[in-house]
Amino acid sequence: MEVSKSKMEGSEETTSDMEAARLRERIAALIQAGGGVAVMHKKSGVPTGTLEKYAACTSTPSFLNAVRLAAAADVPLDRIAFGEGSIVAGESLKRLRERLDAGPWLSKSGGTSDARSNFIHLPLFDIHASAGLGMPVGPEVQLGALALDRAFLRAQGANPDRCSVIAASGDSMEPSIPNGALLVVDHGQTEIRHGHIMVVNVGEDLLVKRIRRRLDGLVELISDNPAYPPETIGRDMIDQLRIVGRVVYYCRTP
Repeated sequence: MEVSKSKMEGSEETTSDMEAARLRERIAALIQAGGGVAVMHKKSGVPTGTLEKYAACTSTPSFLNAVRLAAAADVPLDRIAFGEGSIVAGESLKRLRERLDAGPWLSKSGGTSDARSNFIHLPLFDIHASAGLGMPVGPEVQLGALALDRAFLRAQGANPDRCSVIAASGDSMEPSIPNGALLVVDHGQTEIRHGHIMVVNVGEDLLVKRIRRRLDGLVELISDNPAYPPETIGRDMIDQLRIVGRVVYYCRTP
């Protein structure tokens, strides 16, 4: 029996819509459990207007806002993401740090101490690298930590002890890196490397771009999205270019 492509796509869209609706309901319940919009604004720093939309189930939160809200209410993030159990404020965030199921590279809860020792907890910073026209560099605020397999990171050519996690903002690196994706950055790799995706600091802006080193010695910042033209770093700007690190892995978040 053959099923038309349009019917299959329609089914996928319906499932996606249902999952988004359930997520919005869980976020609304989280806000209520955490004390309401005003209290959660003070605890999480998420704007009041945004929280009001979440509470009314009219907007779906970004991954980082979900992390902020879960941390503010001290509720395990998997409870929010996957609806495992009831939402009760005051639960330990240890489960988030050990069990966040955003990708195959994150550690799972349970297992032996030997198994958990193979993972490293990387700091998750409230910093966005612009996959667009540039984002001003702000203060480093650590939201929590994500556990990744050391062997997996080494397989990506990274030094696990020099990595951290930040987020991408914008669409200039799509389809490779969508808006809101989590970036694992190795801060030990700060040399300009042709063809690699790197987080760079140019003046006051923090960017995530693909690097192209030209034969004339200049450097181009390349966006994977063809709507954005290459940005050339001239000799007058090269001293202001600082390589923050190489993106060794990125995760598309819901």
